[in-house]
Amino acid sequence: MIFANPIFLWGLLALLIPIAVHFFNFRRYRKVYFSNVERLMEVKSEKRRVKELRRWLVLLMRCLAIAALVLAFAQPTLPGSEQLQSGTTAVSVYVDNSFSMENSGSDGSQLETAKQKAREVAAAYRPGDRFQLLSNTLAGEEFRWLSRDEFLDAVDALQINPASRRLSEVAQRQADFLGQSGAANRHAYLLSDFQTSAADLSTFNIHHSSLNYTLVPLEGTATDNLYIDTLVLDAPAYFVGGSVTVEATVHNDGSHDIEKLPVKLFVNGRERALATLDIPREGVAKASLRFTIDSAGWLNGTVEIADYPVTFDDNYHFSLLAGQRIEMLQVGKPNENLEKLFASDSAVHHQFSQTFTQSSTQTNFNFLLLNEVADLPSGQAQAIATWVAEGGTLCVVPPAESRVEQLDDLLSLLDAPRLQDWSARTVRASKVDFQSGLYRQVFSQSNKQDMELPTVQGRYLLNSAQSLCQPVITLADGSHFLVSVPHGAGRVYLFSTPLTSQWTDFVAQALFVPTLYNMALYSRPLPPASYTLGSTAPIFLQHAYDPSAPPPQLTQAATQSDNQSILPDIRRVGSRSALITHGELTTAGHYRLSQAVENSNNQALSECLAFNYDRLESQLRFLTPSEVADAVDGLDNVSVVRNAAKPLDREIRARRNGTPLWHWCIFLALAALLAETILLICSSKSKK
Repeated sequence: MIFANPIFLWGLLALLIPIAVHFFNFRRYRKVYFSNVERLMEVKSEKRRVKELRRWLVLLMRCLAIAALVLAFAQPTLPGSEQLQSGTTAVSVYVDNSFSMENSGSDGSQLETAKQKAREVAAAYRPGDRFQLLSNTLAGEEFRWLSRDEFLDAVDALQINPASRRLSEVAQRQADFLGQSGAANRHAYLLSDFQTSAADLSTFNIHHSSLNYTLVPLEGTATDNLYIDTLVLDAPAYFVGGSVTVEATVHNDGSHDIEKLPVKLFVNGRERALATLDIPREGVAKASLRFTIDSAGWLNGTVEIADYPVTFDDNYHFSLLAGQRIEMLQVGKPNENLEKLFASDSAVHHQFSQTFTQSSTQTNFNFLLLNEVADLPSGQAQAIATWVAEGGTLCVVPPAESRVEQLDDLLSLLDAPRLQDWSARTVRASKVDFQSGLYRQVFSQSNKQDMELPTVQGRYLLNSAQSLCQPVITLADGSHFLVSVPHGAGRVYLFSTPLTSQWTDFVAQALFVPTLYNMALYSRPLPPASYTLGSTAPIFLQHAYDPSAPPPQLTQAATQSDNQSILPDIRRVGSRSALITHGELTTAGHYRLSQAVENSNNQALSECLAFNYDRLESQLRFLTPSEVADAVDGLDNVSVVRNAAKPLDREIRARRNGTPLWHWCIFLALAALLAETILLICSSKSKK
C-alpha cells in the first residue's frame, strides 16, 4: 500500500485524545442524601463487566473513526499490476468481427459490445498515445499507427467480415507490430467471444518483457447449427458424358436429431440431384450427389440445405472445367496397343513423335510416355526432369536387351529406380496394389479376386534401394513390374519390361486399359473445386495471364445480387499465374476472372472460381471467462477480464494507477461514529 499524502499520517497522534479521556474520567460526583433505601431495591443496576465492555467498545469506535479520517486524508492506494515506464505508450486492440459476433448480447450484437469496449480502452489512455485497430481482415492498412480520434473513427466503421482468424495468429501479429514500435509501454487487447474453434489458447505462448496482453471474453451464447462442412468431387477428369460424384459432409452441431434433411445439388442454376440425410445430434452424415456432365465449359455448382437462424454456411459452392482434353505426347517406337487405346478417345489428345526434341518440353502437354527410348541426350533428360518437377506425369517403358545408360541418367535425375541386369526368365505377377490411385473405383471385390495377373518373359531388375518408389504391380520373385515415384509436383511411372506381346501378356489383359488410361487421366491435377474467403494463400490459375495486357477483372456471377467486382493481384510464379485476393472479397459465391488479350482467336482468357465462407465460424460454442483464465494460467504477461460488463477503462486505470482506498476510509469512519452513537444511546437507556 502506498499513500499519496503521507504527511497526514501524523494525524494518528490524535488517537491519544480518546485514550486519555477513557483512562481519566473527569466527571465530578455530588452527594445525594435520602432517608429511605427502599427504592434502591427497585432499580436494576448494570453489571460491572457489561459496563466496562461498553466503555472499551466506545473507545475502539472513537479511535477507529479518527484513524479512518486520517487515512482518508493520506489517500492510501493499492499498487497496480502494471507499472508504466517513462516514455511513449503503444496500444494494439483486436476486435473480433467474424460471423459469430452477430449473436445478440446485453447491448445488442456482440460486435457492438466489442466496439464499446474498444472505445473504453482508448479512453483509459492519453490522447497522445499511439493506437492500432486490428480486425479479422488483417489488411495492410491496419498495420499503421492511429491517433485516438482516428482510432475511434475506425472502431465506428468496423463491420462484420467473413474472414476468421485464430487468436494465436492475431496475438503473434500484435507482438510483431508492437515489437517494431519502439515504445516503452506496449499493451495488446483481444476483444472476442472466444469461439472454441478459433480460441487456440493452448498455443498462446508469446513472451515479451514489455508486452502485456489483456483478454476480454464477451461470453457468447451457444447456438445449435446445421452446416455443410466440406465438399469433395470424385472424378479423375471432367469430360462431356462423364459423371461426377459430389460428396457433401453435413454437421449437426445441435442437441436434437435431424431426420430426412433435404440436400440439393444445383449446377449452372439447374437442380441436378437430391438426397436426404438423417443426422444424430452432434453427429455427421455424408450426402452423395451424382450428376452427368452434359456440356463443355465451366460449370458452377452449389450444394444447399435449409437451416435457421444461422444461414451463412447452408450452401457450398464449387466450379469445374469440363471438356478440356488431356494433352499426351508419346515419344519413341510406335505401339499398336497404345494407338488402339488413345487414338479415338475424346478425353485424351494423343500425339506421337519418334524423337524427343528440346522444344517438346515447351509444349503444353500433361502426359509424356517414353516408349522404348534409349538415346536421350543429357540436356533433354534435364529438361524432362524439370518438367516433371513442375507437375508433369512421365511414363517410362524401357527397350528390351539394350544399352540404357542414358535412360538411367534420366531416372537418376528423377530419383527413380535404375535399370539393372536384363532377365529373360518367365515370371508371373503375384500382387497388384488396388489401393493405388490408378485403380480407384475401377474393380469390384469379386473382380479383384478373379483377375488374371500378367506374365513377363523378360524384364529389367529395378534397383529401388535409394528411391521412394511405390510398387504398383509386383512379380512372384519379389521384383517389380510397375512402380510409381513422386518427384516434385509430378509423378513418374516406370515399367520393367516393354509393353509388347513378345515380352508380356499384360497388353492383352483387363488390367492394361485402366493402368495406362488412368495414368493419362490423372496426369493433369484437378484444381481445387473451391477456395475459402479470407485466406491469404495464392490461388494458382488455369491460364498464364499476360502482365502487359489490360489487367484481369474478377467479377461475381450475374445470377447473384450485390455483385462484387475487383481488380485482383495476379503474379507470375514460374510459368504459372497466381491470384491473391488480400481479403477484398466478402461475399461467397461464383466469380469469373477474365482478361482481354490479343491471340490467334482474339478470345479473352476466362475462368471461374468458387469461394465459400470459412467453416471455422460454424461451431457456435464459446469459452467462459473462467475457462479462458485457466487456459492462459502461468503466462505472466497475460491477464483476463472476468466481468466484461464492468467499464473497461476503470479497470485499466486501476491496474496502471492502483486502486484508491480513501473512500472506503470515509465509509469506515462514518460506520465507527454510527456505532459509537448506538453504544452511547444504549448506555443512557440502561441507566434509566
